[in-house]
Amino acid sequence: DDVAEQRDRRAKADGVPVILLHGVTDSWRSFERVLPLLPPNIHAFAVSQRGHGDSSRPTSGYRFADMSADLLAFLDAMGRHTASIVGHSMGASVAQRFVIDHLDRVARLVLMGAFSTFHDPGLADFVASSIAPLTDPIAPPFAREWQLSTLARAMSADHLDAVVSETLKVPAR
Repeated sequence: DDVAEQRDRRAKADGVPVILLHGVTDSWRSFERVLPLLPPNIHAFAVSQRGHGDSSRPTSGYRFADMSADLLAFLDAMGRHTASIVGHSMGASVAQRFVIDHLDRVARLVLMGAFSTFHDPGLADFVASSIAPLTDPIAPPFAREWQLSTLARAMSADHLDAVVSETLKVPAR
């Protein structure tokens, strides 16, 4: 068993690099249940982007271009020239920006829940009425309702509690 486990660990370390980028208010934990299901030849990196999870929370620098630069720095730090980039929602927007900025660093691109445009009056109204008024700390009922509103199907209570906890870490700005 130890030999097989070491072989699997080595295969993942040498495997195909795949970077998983979460949506707004999420963190690496949004991929937590997916990671153990990936084949051993995939070396997945589920990262928490700036302002999310336990990552830094600078007072500015939340543009997709800033997060694209973070992704480039991460690839360099990991010693990877290219990777497959998987982005969900906000992460899909970051992934698209990264492809525009660094096409030669992308092996494959997967977009989930991507937006074709942000020029939607309904979105602008939602941001103005629900997001812009938020202050720190974000209220736990808002965080829970936010996460529940994003679900396509029910999730276990313990995992919901974990993602709500991650949402509470995000600064209102």
